[in-house]
Amino acid sequence: MEESLFNRPADTQSGTAPPVGVEPTGPTVETRGLPGIHLRPGFRFRHGQYLFLRKLAQAYDRGERYHLGVFVPGYGKTITALSAFVVARAMGIARKLVVFVPRGNLRDQYADRKELESLFSNLGAGGFSFSIADSEKAFLKNLETDIIITTYQYASGKGGAEALRAFCDTAPCMFIYDEVHHLAEDGTWATVIETFRCSCSVALSGTPIRSDNKTLFGVPMEAGGGGEHYYSALHEVTLRDAHAEGKILKKVEAHVVDYHLTMVREDTGERVDMTLSQLAEIAAEKRDIDAYLARRKLRFHEVYLETLLDPAFRRFSEKRESLFETSEKVERNHQMLVIAMSNRHASAMLDFIRRRYPDYSATRIGQDIRAGERKKRLDAYRRGAIDVMVQVDMIGEGTDIKPISLIVKADLVRAWSKTLQQVFRGMRFFPGFPESENVCDIYSADDSQVVATLRWVTSDFRAGVRMKEDREDNESRTKGSESFRSLWDLTDVQHRDSQSHTLDLFSNNVNQREPDVDPGGGPPRPDGVVDIRAREEKLRRDCAALAAQLSFILEGMGVLVDPRRIHAEAMKRFAKSQDRLSLNELEMKRKWLERCLAMKKLI
Repeated sequence: MEESLFNRPADTQSGTAPPVGVEPTGPTVETRGLPGIHLRPGFRFRHGQYLFLRKLAQAYDRGERYHLGVFVPGYGKTITALSAFVVARAMGIARKLVVFVPRGNLRDQYADRKELESLFSNLGAGGFSFSIADSEKAFLKNLETDIIITTYQYASGKGGAEALRAFCDTAPCMFIYDEVHHLAEDGTWATVIETFRCSCSVALSGTPIRSDNKTLFGVPMEAGGGGEHYYSALHEVTLRDAHAEGKILKKVEAHVVDYHLTMVREDTGERVDMTLSQLAEIAAEKRDIDAYLARRKLRFHEVYLETLLDPAFRRFSEKRESLFETSEKVERNHQMLVIAMSNRHASAMLDFIRRRYPDYSATRIGQDIRAGERKKRLDAYRRGAIDVMVQVDMIGEGTDIKPISLIVKADLVRAWSKTLQQVFRGMRFFPGFPESENVCDIYSADDSQVVATLRWVTSDFRAGVRMKEDREDNESRTKGSESFRSLWDLTDVQHRDSQSHTLDLFSNNVNQREPDVDPGGGPPRPDGVVDIRAREEKLRRDCAALAAQLSFILEGMGVLVDPRRIHAEAMKRFAKSQDRLSLNELEMKRKWLERCLAMKKLI
């Protein structure tokens, strides 16, 4: 493990004031209402951890046994999970604990003896025995073991399932479902785990929703209108909450590149010119395989790579140089993470990086590389011996490399839950950098919708799912898309536009717009000079961004509405297409879209 997860002093573990309404009377303040917990002086919970545990004890008193906690990565889910077991055990609800995680590296977060010993000592909870469940013999010989730490994969296998079922029959067990967004209710893992006995459970996630819109297992839900069901969290720590506490998340700056594409249809010779952002709107209709494959082909194009990576490496160089110009002593430098869409794409990007930017050490990891070699490269990256890592979904939850502060997102993922997990790899605050250097720069093409996704997640959006038949219809549309070959040949690619966004992700009004500024640098005034063409273009971009954001929100609620349908609704409303709208009409369209966003529906 890179650093201690459990034995943090008060200033780094919390950094917050005592809970609202609780006077600061010493080390017992944050143990009120927490059975079994007596914090050692110098150790304290973060505010959100304390509130979750207090609500958990109150819920147990009411007879409620199954709960969801939502915590942004870096907030301390591991501490919260193990503390929840201490509370449940002290209240006589559970005697043993089984922790389920989706990956081996997450499992190891819970399984360091010294760290566990330190945590339970800090909690004043005495000692517990534990075992990693990757061999049936290890813990079946020792049924008195208090804590079993396993993976969903092992638990759902034949031998693992039999062993864990026997273990759970020995005493009342609490279950922790870590990163529960991996656990679909109708999946193989859940089907097996459902056969194990448990007396209570806590599901934990930073993004409690799946991109396939399937219902999560073991997560409380409540019904809403129109067939909606919403996840009911016992307590949620949002991005805004974590940012307000400080020293948990980096600030974010997003840099978005758009492209002009020329495509020719092989069978008819038809020629089409459009921007990548326009192509992405077409691809949002999941039946349009040609648009999807054209975006995929673009990722290998030299112009695409050059336009996206050149500014990213310039910024990387600036960040690394400025870090060592600060007066504070630093032992680690900034690192870059490149997210590719496939192993072949990762290989092509690594080749481009090594040719174009030879001053930086770079490598890649993927499923096509042997496990031992992958571990060796990842360990070198963890230590800071590698500057740039190119990877395909290999560095995810549980991989905590805090000096990562520049991300190049070059894949085709648009789903907000997956995008957030990717972005979080560079958002964790690194105390080894000065405060001013704790900034994560994200570079992506305009079809990735990174900015819209971040704004969406920091809104008052509530995660929910629709009825099962709607999900199955959605899944049938995308099945088999990889087997198609596009009839369109990508013949020319040009850089069209680049925009940077310093995202105020944590303001109270996430839909608040910056004042409109004309190309001359000042706000337009009645007696000033206004460039009508530039003003129209800006309003059109605003409308396109709002339509994309509305599409994301509605899709997350289970309502499949792509941006083209939203623009079609606007055409009905204004009786003309967007390119024929006047400045006043464009302003009206923008305000209509903002009202739709506020109400989370087309009005």
